[in-house]
Amino acid sequence: MREVLLMLAAGVVLLLGMALLALSQERHRDRIFISNRPAALDIRAQRATAFIATGLGLPACIASQGASFGSLLWLLLLSAAALAVALTLTWRPQWLRPLAGAARIVFQRPSASTSRS
Repeated sequence: MREVLLMLAAGVVLLLGMALLALSQERHRDRIFISNRPAALDIRAQRATAFIATGLGLPACIASQGASFGSLLWLLLLSAAALAVALTLTWRPQWLRPLAGAARIVFQRPSASTSRS
């Protein structure tokens, strides 16, 4: 049961990472955000979160299946996540719009109203 949960968590994290990486590219961003484009800092946060998420999938796969098969499983899940994001961008790109805010959760900037001088 533990192995299945780790593989499922790795798949979800890799899917999130691939979606954020796709949303950080200008072509996909223009297709999803027609009028409300994210700032450059948000794009860097999305890329950083994407690389962190794809990197976190590897230890989960290795913990689940061991080093040899776990690294192979990570590559297969990474490819499947990239294919799923590519198909989503083709048919339903608006489904990826809520994921754009995931990077803001990880790299929150302090707002002006919360900081007092």
